[in-house]
Amino acid sequence: MLRDRFDQPITAASARAVALNDDAVERLFALQPGAGALVDAALALDPDFALAHCTKARTLLQAGETPAGMRWARRGRALAASLPKRERQHAAVVCAAIHGEADALAQLRAHAAEFPRDPVPLSFAVGVYGLLGFGGFRDFLAQQVALLEGVASAWGAADWWFQAALGWAYVEAGSADRGIPMLDRALEEHSDNANAVHGRLHGYYEQGAAAEGTAFVDAWLPRYARSAVLHGHLSWHRALFALQRGDADEALAIYRDAVGPAASQALPMFTVIDAAALLFRAKLHGADWPLALRQELAAFAAERYPQAGIPFVNVHLAMAAAVAGDRGRLRAVEAEVAGRLAAGKQASGPVVADLCAAVAAFSDGDYALAAKLTEAASPDATRLGGSHAQRDVLFDLAVAAWLRAGEQDKAAALAATRSNHRAGHLDASWLAHLPAGPPDQS
Repeated sequence: MLRDRFDQPITAASARAVALNDDAVERLFALQPGAGALVDAALALDPDFALAHCTKARTLLQAGETPAGMRWARRGRALAASLPKRERQHAAVVCAAIHGEADALAQLRAHAAEFPRDPVPLSFAVGVYGLLGFGGFRDFLAQQVALLEGVASAWGAADWWFQAALGWAYVEAGSADRGIPMLDRALEEHSDNANAVHGRLHGYYEQGAAAEGTAFVDAWLPRYARSAVLHGHLSWHRALFALQRGDADEALAIYRDAVGPAASQALPMFTVIDAAALLFRAKLHGADWPLALRQELAAFAAERYPQAGIPFVNVHLAMAAAVAGDRGRLRAVEAEVAGRLAAGKQASGPVVADLCAAVAAFSDGDYALAAKLTEAASPDATRLGGSHAQRDVLFDLAVAAWLRAGEQDKAAALAATRSNHRAGHLDASWLAHLPAGPPDQS
């Protein structure tokens, strides 16, 4: 029987079809363009290649074409129905994950326990936007580490995909010293692995190494296609480092070049999240960025997300409206979130509504309320998903709000709780860049 690159038996018409599917999976895992053409070539050789249909579904999902991905996943599950157990379950997990079925995570866990070296199903639970990240769990980072550690003995230290996945999970779970060497090994094995580059940037962030992180991404990013799925987000990391170093002009230039909706070629969700977080951070820092840019983002966000949906996105929809001064849209987002919460459609629970209210309070100039709401919600912020670096915009909101409320001691004490334990570049010198005093009416 044929075997794939991960030494799993696989049913296909030819070794060439398997190799092409393997290459497509590698492209997917490295977040590099070209996976779609490779899997199409595999399917041209073998139209009934069940797991290639699953790979095709994954490529479509990564491209934001979810309905088409669902169709391919269903076809893959149907074709795998008579195949050996590993392939049947592989296709079932992929289909359940893409369709958002309630038991998708349970299926994935059971499959990983039985077939630990089957990476495509496992990949739906790694990262900060997967089944765990967007599952509404307060402890999703610990769950992710536990899941990956549970299969680690089957992988060893050589596989670049697994090393990057576990390495970044360690970084996010507070073990950067353990995760960074794994990410470095992953990059040594596969230097074009944008996923490992991304995790490494989070390592720099968590260790408070903004200058080193800037140098690293500046050296790597020019080799990465602008059309690639992560280009805009890696550029966001560059801009974030610049803003945290106090260079708002550089951050604005990066935003214009690669992060904002006029330049980004990323998925709309990524663009809305990254652009809104960066513009809102700039507002917190007192940067007077052009109103036209802020209005452009607000219009883009409202067009692509006319109604609230994913909790993590919802908070960024509120930020997008806030930076544009669109109080009507901001109130609409709050109302939609409240409605979804009442209907049981917010997996993260009330934290998303509380944080939208905090953004609105800051926008209205009620800084003490914004700070109190944000601090009260912070224990549940991980239920939104996202990374520490992304959720830190909420931490920045609380610090900036206390400063603008005239509570410098509260702001300094709160900022110290972060810089004393992680992200050490966000220390007293960073705090000094934030404006205090009179309300900002922009």
